Formats: sequence, structure tokens, C-alpha cells
Amino acid sequence: MFRRIALLAGLATLPLSSTLADTATGRIVGGEPAPVDRWPWMAQVAVDDPSVSGYLLCGASHLSPEWLVTAAHCMEYLDGSPAQADQTFVFIGDDDRNNVPQNGIPVRQILLHRQYQNLNRDLAMLRIDTRSNTLWPNIISESSFNDLEGRSTTALDESVTALGWGNTGNGNLSNVLREVQLDYIPQQRCRQLSSLTITNFAVCAAELNPVNGVQQDSCFGDSGGPLFLDRDRQPWLVGLTSFGLRNCATGAPSGYTHLSAETRELEVLTASGGIPLVDLLPQWPTPPPQYYYQPPGGSQTLSLALKNDSKENTVTNPILTFSLTGNTFASGGWSGCSGLLSGNRCRPAGSLAASGSVPQDLVIDGNGGADQVVTVAISATANQDDYRRRNNRIAQKVVFSDQPDLTLSAFQKSGNTSEARVAVTLSNRSTINDATNGEIRFSLPLNTTLANADELGCTLSNPLRCPVGNVPATNSQTLNLTFASDTGANRAITFTGFSSNGDLPNDNDNTATLTLRYPSQAPAGGGSSGGGGAPTIFTLLAGLLLVLRGFPAKAQRR
Repeated sequence: MFRRIALLAGLATLPLSSTLADTATGRIVGGEPAPVDRWPWMAQVAVDDPSVSGYLLCGASHLSPEWLVTAAHCMEYLDGSPAQADQTFVFIGDDDRNNVPQNGIPVRQILLHRQYQNLNRDLAMLRIDTRSNTLWPNIISESSFNDLEGRSTTALDESVTALGWGNTGNGNLSNVLREVQLDYIPQQRCRQLSSLTITNFAVCAAELNPVNGVQQDSCFGDSGGPLFLDRDRQPWLVGLTSFGLRNCATGAPSGYTHLSAETRELEVLTASGGIPLVDLLPQWPTPPPQYYYQPPGGSQTLSLALKNDSKENTVTNPILTFSLTGNTFASGGWSGCSGLLSGNRCRPAGSLAASGSVPQDLVIDGNGGADQVVTVAISATANQDDYRRRNNRIAQKVVFSDQPDLTLSAFQKSGNTSEARVAVTLSNRSTINDATNGEIRFSLPLNTTLANADELGCTLSNPLRCPVGNVPATNSQTLNLTFASDTGANRAITFTGFSSNGDLPNDNDNTATLTLRYPSQAPAGGGSSGGGGAPTIFTLLAGLLLVLRGFPAKAQRR
């Protein structure tokens, strides 16, 4: 019984009347007010608990018009009985905390993870009447999650964001939504740092490098709220605030529901609620080049596949749509589409089972127009809503031109007090058009000369013109330039690439700028990984957790 009370103490219990003092049990620690309207999909969950004089506060994410995702433990009254849908309300997109649950959007159905137990697999889906939104969060994919797990310590620093209306550390709940940037901790590292059980269905975050000693964390009352990558407004959701030690913001990791490991359950639950969510995406069967090249009167066939990447649910009435961006003379048309619709739409199949895929070709025609770069955007929709909307769109550039496509790069190889040696490379990205009589042009900075101008055959005009010869399609030519300085002062210089048969119009990547540096001595070798401070902090945290392990360690609900 004591353990049940201790666990449930993690929920923030609030008085129904806003005129009464708030109970200080939940908080985003060390965060700051979230920008107004930045997170329109963020939701407050208010559970009117008949066993207490107040309501239970949690967070949630509006994942689709009918579904919100939150923590399963938020759907329990303080006496341990399951919360009822008719006593549960949500407020979507409000920056201010609401204290009257009945003013919120009523929840029609609560579906808990079928294997939820003792804060493990801590996930619930809340169904509401259809409600649109301007932006949507997305469940992180398994591949993106694996990339996150493999990042360097430096790249993980403040790589995730948590949201909530919790206590700011002064004993009062925040009246406005707050956010905090935390360090993501890979699962294996978290198991080393934490005295709690970290299963394969939990992920971790903490503040491992506090600035000026200011700790940050999610804590009691933030349960169910999102943990997501970076600060993108339509972010990848990594986790849901779930559990941690009773004392928050100590530097010890907090636990979050591992969302990419729960997509199958999410699909099963939403299907059982009669409104299944899916993961539909158009994709290239093989990675395409950055650009395809065709003559102005040519055409380019884009071969793609429409895949239902869902684990369980079937997609019905899948539709592909294309658009051509920019001032373009091109047109497009689906080839062999089994369900050609009006305009630019195609139905490649009547339905797609989970993991099913169907190929489809799209032909882009240059219409014999002027040289142009066409961006082809392809999007996919279906009767079902998607929990990874950011995967619904792909794009590809197609170049219709009889000119080369020049790009330029430059870097300083070495230098001393009076000389700077620079490599400048002119590349031709086109796969069909050669560049003839290529050259690199630049103006000399003040008190600077080109020491090897005669050797390279450069024309001493303003700007200087140094020949590189012909640059065949997909090839490059490099010039090694030696600059001499009368003063040794660092100077900026800009290089531009040209050819006698032109360059792709409206293309600005044929220039490069760098600073000529004349160091008094050669730079020291080697480099820094940027994570030198982390081992010390990890060591301190490990020591802290060893102390904590001397006491009974219980996972506390947030």
C-alpha cells in the first residue's frame, strides 16, 4: 500500500477552483516559458478524480484529429482505480494552464497499453471528437532512433526538449507552458547511470552539463508530456515523460516511454478504437542523385514506390500527388497508374496491407522550354491518418539544360607568415553536358599577390582569370594557388567559376569565399571531440547513484 501511495504521489493533484492555492508536486525544472503558439499540438490532460477534491494534471500530444498519446499511469485515480473517459478532458494548443476540467474537450475513449504494468510500457491513447490542427508531431522511426542512440556525447547535449506546466522550483505550478532542453542519454549508458530499471521500452534524458550549476529536468505533473528531438515545430517524438527518482533535477536520468518501440501497440489500440493510424510513405527504391539532368526537350522518369510501413494496419485508398515548384515550363504525368485521377493525382492500389509496397512511375517533361531546374514534390495520403506525417512527402530536382552545372569549392592547405596556399576546385555536376574553357576568377585582396600566376597562365586583369581547361560531365579540375602577402594580415577572397558555354541559370553555387590566413606558426595537430567534460560528469553522476543505491530506489511517476 505504501508503495502504491508513493508511486501515485507523482501525479499533480490540483484544486478544482483556480482561486485556491496550487499543490506543488509537479514541475519542469530549470526551463523557460515556451514561445506562445509554438507547440499547437501540445495538450493538457485534466482528470477529474472523484476520490480527491481536485483533478490530476498530465501532458499529452495531439497526434491526429481523433487521437492523443499520453502516459498510461495518467489514466489512474489516486486510489488506483482506472480513470473514466467521462471524467477526462483535454485542452489542445493552450499556452495557459486550465483549472476547470469540464471546460476542456471531452475524451470519448481511453485505451491503455495491453502490457502496461508498474510504469513499464507506459502508454495510453485518448480518443476525442475530430479536431484539426495546424501542425502535428511525429513518432520517431526506428532508424532515426538508432541514429540518435549512436550520436556523439557532444551531439547529444541538449538534443531533446520536454514540455509541461509543472512547478518551476519555487513551490508553485506554472500558469504557462514551459519547455526545457535536456541531454539524451543512450539506453546502455542510462542503465549504468540509473539505479532504476531501464527496460527496452524506456529511454532517458537528464541535464549532464548544467550551465552555472542550474539543473534542468522533467518531474511530477509532467507525465505523458512529450520528449522530442531538437525544437522543430513538427518534431520527432522520442518519448513520453514517465518516471524517475523522487528528487528531481539532481542530474540523475529520468525515464520516458520509448515511442519507436511501441508503434505496433499504437496501431493495435487505434484500430480497436475504430480509427486506425498508419505509417504511409512514398520512397525511392534506390537512393537518387541530387539532380537528374536532361536536355530542354527531354523527359525524366522518376521511379518510386508507395509503401505502407505500418506494423499492423491496412491502408485504404492510397493516393499519390505531385507538384512542380518554381517558375517552370515542365509538366508531369503518371505512367501506368492503375487508378489515374484528375490532374496530378494517382491511385496506385485500392489498399495496401502492412509492409506492402507498390511501384509507380512519374514522367516529368521539359516541354522544350528554357533551361530550368524543376523541383518535383510527391506526397502520399490515404483514408487513414498517419502518425509519421513528415514521411509523407519526398522531393527530387530535375535539370533541363544544355549547359554545364558548375560548382566551386576552396580551402587553404597551408601557410606561413607571408604565404597562403589554397586549392580551388571547379566541378561540373551535369551528367550530360561538358564545360569548355573553364576558368576561375577572383580579385586580389589588399597587399596580396598571386605568386604562381605565370606558372598557371593566369591573366593579370581585375579580376584575375586562371584557366582550368575543359571540365567533362561529372568531373572536376583543381588549381593550387599560392598567395603572397606584404603585411601578413588575414584577408577574405571570393572565387567564381566560369566556362565558355555558360552555367545553369539562377545557380549560385559556382562561388566560394574563404579567408587567407598567414599564421606565425603551423596549427597544432589533432583535434578535440568536444566531449572532454562528459567523463567527469558521468563519473560524478555514477558516484551520486551509488549513494542513492544505499536507499530503497523506487520509480516515481512524473
